[in-house]
Amino acid sequence: MKALDNASAGWWTWPAYFLFFLMLAFPMMHTVFYVKVFLFALLLTFVVTQALTRLHLHPKVVMCTLALAAVSLFFGLRGLLLGAPGARTCIQVYAMWPLVYLVLLSGINTVRIFRGLQQTLVFSAAFIALFLGFYFLSQLNIVPQIPYIESIFSTEELDSSLFLSSGFFDGHVELSFPGLSSYPFLVPFLIAAVVCRPSQGGTRWTSRVWLSIALSLSLMSVLLSGRRALQLVTMLAPFLTLALGIFLPKKERRLLTRSLGRVAIALVLLVVLSVPLLSSVYAITFEGLADRFSAGFDFSASNQSDNSTGRVEQYLALKSGWMEAPLVGRGLGASAHASIRSTSMPWSYELSYLALLFQTGLLGFAAYTAGIAWIYWSGIKIIKCGGVGSQFMIPVLVGMSGLLIANGTNPYLARFDGIWVIFLPLAFINYWLLIHDHAQNPSSGRARQLTEQL
Repeated sequence: MKALDNASAGWWTWPAYFLFFLMLAFPMMHTVFYVKVFLFALLLTFVVTQALTRLHLHPKVVMCTLALAAVSLFFGLRGLLLGAPGARTCIQVYAMWPLVYLVLLSGINTVRIFRGLQQTLVFSAAFIALFLGFYFLSQLNIVPQIPYIESIFSTEELDSSLFLSSGFFDGHVELSFPGLSSYPFLVPFLIAAVVCRPSQGGTRWTSRVWLSIALSLSLMSVLLSGRRALQLVTMLAPFLTLALGIFLPKKERRLLTRSLGRVAIALVLLVVLSVPLLSSVYAITFEGLADRFSAGFDFSASNQSDNSTGRVEQYLALKSGWMEAPLVGRGLGASAHASIRSTSMPWSYELSYLALLFQTGLLGFAAYTAGIAWIYWSGIKIIKCGGVGSQFMIPVLVGMSGLLIANGTNPYLARFDGIWVIFLPLAFINYWLLIHDHAQNPSSGRARQLTEQL
């Protein structure tokens, strides 16, 4: 990009950023559900009105989204016919909500909006970290309790990970907060965003100072959360960044590699220094953190934790159920009767990919995989061009990769305010494809305007 678009994005972007913040910090919380619905309706109204004059959607993005929505509808209807308890809910999440997001993509049509979305990601990460840190100190009676906390985080939520809770153990802490569900995206995203440097004379999407502050605070929360999947993707983030950075032009690839080495050393030092700092408040030790992390990979019979035995039970039940209908599965929303993890949502399992295979079979699983693969393929094409576009695409793809990895043992994507992880990179791909289509007509004023942005 030669320059960022400085034109006003319009008043409607502020409700969009606020909605995005709510989805990041307070996913699937009943107390803010109607606020999100209102904001979705407001944004849809604006975008649909705007689309009466011009629709900013590329045919490839439309076809990809509609195809996967049709696949979801097919497997959802199959689930209805077979009496799957969660078929209606899954049809809404996998077939209807993608259409809502597709319409909203049309409104994301300037670089300024993408910059605002990235800044919202950074702000949300810092907010979650500060909130969790204050809550941690309040549970130790070091600072006062947060007012009205019980009424905000009620126990009516369907998923226990959406509770606000604390657990203090020998050598480590386990804190739960709804916003932590966004951290498998946010923390890898921040690491990659700090690493991605503009070429000489280029412009950064977000200040490196704010990125570094948000990342430092977030790493503290990663240690306090006790979530092994989150800790794993945090450690993998530099490798994911390097894997995508390989596709950059030679000069920019060299800059990224140098920056990545320095940032990786800084992250290790930050973690090493953070543990003694946290241990001055509570008895957190390297040994306690290591034992907690390694227990998640202990599949021996001696590990009798609820998570371990429950997931082994899920694995056996889902695998057995899938083998009964290997090609088309049992339909979206189906449950394996030999393993019910939630009485309110019997179709929901921590082993979400195995559950998807059980519900949609090899054909459905292959279709969803192809959709994700297309996003990576298109994103890599943007990265190969280098410039400011790659500085947005690499962090977003690294963040998406982190959440997709964590989603293997936690159903983060199985909700209407969780699939933004897929549509954020898709929004930039849509924008990039439109620019290159317009560039085929050099005489077009719109082509010149868009080419200046990318």
